[in-house]
Amino acid sequence: MKSSYKLSIFDFKLIKDIYETQSFSEAAKLNNISQPAVSKRVKEINNNLCEVFLRKNKKIALTNKGKEIYHFANQTLLAYNDLLDKLTSDFEQTIVLGSDISYLKTFLSTIQKNLPEHHKLSVQTYSNSRSIFEALLNDQIDLGIMSGSYTQKGVLKIQLRADKLTIVGQKELIEAFDNGQETLFLLYHMTSSYHNFLKEFIKINQLPTQHHLSIDNLSLIEHEVLSGTGITIVSQDIADRMLTNDNIITSSQKFRDVFIKTYAIIKMDNTYYQDLIPIIQKLKK
Repeated sequence: MKSSYKLSIFDFKLIKDIYETQSFSEAAKLNNISQPAVSKRVKEINNNLCEVFLRKNKKIALTNKGKEIYHFANQTLLAYNDLLDKLTSDFEQTIVLGSDISYLKTFLSTIQKNLPEHHKLSVQTYSNSRSIFEALLNDQIDLGIMSGSYTQKGVLKIQLRADKLTIVGQKELIEAFDNGQETLFLLYHMTSSYHNFLKEFIKINQLPTQHHLSIDNLSLIEHEVLSGTGITIVSQDIADRMLTNDNIITSSQKFRDVFIKTYAIIKMDNTYYQDLIPIIQKLKK
């Protein structure tokens, strides 16, 4: 035995994987090497340090020395991974996104996919555009997505899309509405720009919404429409998500259009300004 022989982090992981999977081939897959390479490495450890494994009732067991190595490997790998997590966390920079849940469903995946290297995303949800805008001004978020008309010097506001409002619901309920029958409307009611657009749409199209239920959560409205509770008025981006259900249709009536404009907002002195501008461009429709 050569006293100068040393085990590496790779050796510790290999020994741990062999024992826990009870398979040289599975350990090879976990470590992206061939099974012969695993066998060769174990043989080198056996010849130069000590026997680690023995076969017992067709199972891979640990020798006494092997048990010592295995327990030490567990502790070492845990400490090693904790250190890597800390170093990675310290190295990564966090970009904070602020928006409401509905817009996050539309834009979050695109933002996440296009983050620069060594950046991670943190998400804060808000109930209305004013709260999002104030969070941006107070440096609580780096990027905001909203539909409000708020502006201020030093804040870049870029339009991402303009979605017209439409009426959607289960086929049976929409057909009843189109035939003039009284139908329950599920209306978004929250102090917000979105709610103001809805009121304008109802007014200029003289919609019969006396029979309605006010709900302050767009995600809940989506759920209830899919469940057949009633019909609703939503922007086209939300309608498109709901229309993936074959039982959901839009009203065939002709309405005067009202568009909800969605904006990305960022302070021009933000640390991540140059990183976020290319992402914002990818969000534009």
